[in-house]
Amino acid sequence: MDPLILLDQAVAQEKVPQALARKVRLRMKLVQAAVHRVEKASGLRYPPYYIEPTLPVSKGGGEYGQMGVMFARVIPTTATGSLTILVQFTAALVAFGTKGTIDAVAAHEFTHYVDLVRRLSRTEVVSDQRATTLYEASFADSERTVPPKLVFSEKALVGLVTRKFKDGLVDPSLNKKAGASWISKNLPMRWVGPEENVVRLGMEVVASAKFDPGVLSRVSAIEEKMKP
Repeated sequence: MDPLILLDQAVAQEKVPQALARKVRLRMKLVQAAVHRVEKASGLRYPPYYIEPTLPVSKGGGEYGQMGVMFARVIPTTATGSLTILVQFTAALVAFGTKGTIDAVAAHEFTHYVDLVRRLSRTEVVSDQRATTLYEASFADSERTVPPKLVFSEKALVGLVTRKFKDGLVDPSLNKKAGASWISKNLPMRWVGPEENVVRLGMEVVASAKFDPGVLSRVSAIEEKMKP
């Protein structure tokens, strides 16, 4: 898939300025480098990813630095008829994030991805408090990850993720730039509540899903290490 297709559509619809889109396109090399770094440090393939031109912002909070901006998410989808796990990077992250932040975000989302494969491959109900029937699995991106040290062999990358994600993404500069150069300029944005960051998956779809064998093998090794 073309990771920039939605951004190109937003430009064609005059929702995103061409100059900003060009900046994102030029900085895609940082995303590609981050994905390569994660793959090298994990020994695994990165899932498909794309650039989202609409910035999701959680409700509540007044100052930009206190807003719950969702700069990236892992999204399981059944749009193609089968389960596909995608990583969503926002255009604002690519446009305004430093190389270190983009590396950290790419790695952090990968730990979400590995944990999601772990749970879905066991057909677990992912979010017990939100499950309404035995035939429904719910996934909230912010709930769980696999410890970076169990996924990555590169100590510098483990340290980077740990520092950047002490309590969510800690990057005041990125928040400030997103507020001043995206939100204040009325670029595409969507206010979301916690319930809107949940994807429900039918258990039949989950049970028939095909996962990367390399990730499944790593999941088994991680579970062995996590045993008390």
